[in-house]
Amino acid sequence: MAKKRPRVADEQVGEMLRLKREGKTDTAIAKVLGIHRQTVGRYLKRRRNDILADEARKQVLIEELRGHFQELANGVPVSLRWRLDASRSESTTGFQPLRLPVPISLAGRLGLPGRGPANYTVYEWWRMHNPLPKVKHLIQALREHTKDSDLWVHWDSWQKEVADYETLSRQLGLWVSDETEPERWKKIDPEYMDSVRRWLFGNILLKTSGAAREELVGSERDLTTPAGDLVARAENRARRQVLQEYLYGILEEAEQQPQWSALESATAQLWEEEKQKKLKDIIGKIDSALDGIEIMRAFPGHCHLCPV
Repeated sequence: MAKKRPRVADEQVGEMLRLKREGKTDTAIAKVLGIHRQTVGRYLKRRRNDILADEARKQVLIEELRGHFQELANGVPVSLRWRLDASRSESTTGFQPLRLPVPISLAGRLGLPGRGPANYTVYEWWRMHNPLPKVKHLIQALREHTKDSDLWVHWDSWQKEVADYETLSRQLGLWVSDETEPERWKKIDPEYMDSVRRWLFGNILLKTSGAAREELVGSERDLTTPAGDLVARAENRARRQVLQEYLYGILEEAEQQPQWSALESATAQLWEEEKQKKLKDIIGKIDSALDGIEIMRAFPGHCHLCPV
């Protein structure tokens, strides 16, 4: 009578598959599990389809992970540098949102949007201090993968230096949104609410930096910037002046907010030569750290965006 082969527990079969996925030989698996090599080979042969499926999934995940690392290595440094670069400053005429910032050595003040048209100023503020959600997630992912890099020490130093300006200006930006909430729509057509808010916030940034308010230009029903950007449209020509005075009134009301004088002070501090020298030194260190990360194509550990 033939000797009955011992049954292998499901847990052991699962361990065989796991070890096989790691590239272990049948002999090595048998040694780990304390099972005869032929028994290991027999069970793995039965599960050949599962092994092939596991290998296919493994290759897909490897490619996804490689793509994930490549996106971090290629995309995040560009996003970080984009946020650190200075604006063109007062030489700007007209609003050109797609123009790349010029090199820091030729540009305006670090950490501050350039003084120019209100729309330009507010878009520059968004570029520096309000990145898109995807960019925020990618930056956090790179940080989780490279948490031991000096990059994040220098990045945190930069954030600390501009924190007061960013916080106070953001608070006044939120105040603008509150001042133009739905109950105000009887005075501002909802269709132009976004452009009105941009213009108001841009002027707050300009005025707290010591620049003059951007005057609105009236024509028929329209209120435009000197560069010709439409800010709002009144119900009729007679109501245009009323709307214009209403918007100017919001700016005057903004000056009475407790954050106004604090933002003026924070902006003035960023304009100081000593502060600019310190910021430029931090950027140099960030640049050096980013150069090292950009040449990497794989990172240790994992992050909240990892595909595995």
